[in-house]
Order: sequence, then structure tokens, then C-alpha cells
Amino acid sequence: MGKAISKLTKRYSKDEVLAIASLFHVIDLPEDNRTGVMKVVNPISWSVIHFDLNEYAGQTVTIRFSADVKRVGVAGTLRWQINNNNYPAIGKQVSNAKADIWHTISGEWTGTLVGSPPSVYLGTWKNDSERTTFYIDNVTLEVTSKT
Repeated sequence: MGKAISKLTKRYSKDEVLAIASLFHVIDLPEDNRTGVMKVVNPISWSVIHFDLNEYAGQTVTIRFSADVKRVGVAGTLRWQINNNNYPAIGKQVSNAKADIWHTISGEWTGTLVGSPPSVYLGTWKNDSERTTFYIDNVTLEVTSKT
């Protein structure tokens, strides 16, 4: 008989997402009827929100995530990416995402997290992103590892 493969799924709560993400603070946007929105100003390395996945290094995982994103300042591409072999984009990217409107981005990826350090992040293709403000809402992150 072969060895059984079990799966462990972790759904990150909003508080956990806030704790592991970086480069942001939380605000309310009453004009958009949104509260507890993540705000990022002048992100570095074209990464708006960055989740460290070191605890899953070397494991085969399925990562599911989504978020609403609003750019203020300039238009530009938005996409979820895995810091893994060839930095794969996940799901459908929003090319030349217009500023000042909300875009919903989601995706799923299954693979082995190799390299150092493994991470998943919302990428912002340059387009002057160093002078852009981003708002992120309704972030969901789920990681299923095969053990």
C-alpha cells in the first residue's frame, strides 16, 4: 500500500493577513463605504503587499487568494505572483489598471515552493509605482499543503 497523502489547509484571518503583510497601514474610506482598508504608499520593488511563505518552504502547496485593489496616481499592471521558479503570475492580470477605481484580482497556484524566501505578492509593474498610493480591501489568503 502506498503512503496516504494528507492535506492541511490554513485560511488566514484578516488579523493574520495584517500581521504577515508588509508596507501598509489600515484606514477607512467612507467615500467608498469601506472600513479597515490597507493603504500602501510608494511601495518598494513593485510589490504592494507581500506574504512571506517560509513556513511552507520546500512543500507542495495550493495557494488561493483575492483582493480588491485601487490605484491612486497612475495606471499600471496589477498581478499576483509567486516568488518561485520563473516568478509565475497567478490568475488573470489587470493590464494598465485604471487609477481611482477598484479592481478585483484573484488566482490559484499549485506547485512546490523552492528558492529563498518563498512568497506570494501583489505585483505592480513599475509605471511610476514609487509615486503611487494603493488601497487593498477584502484580502483572502488560503494555503493548502500536502504532507
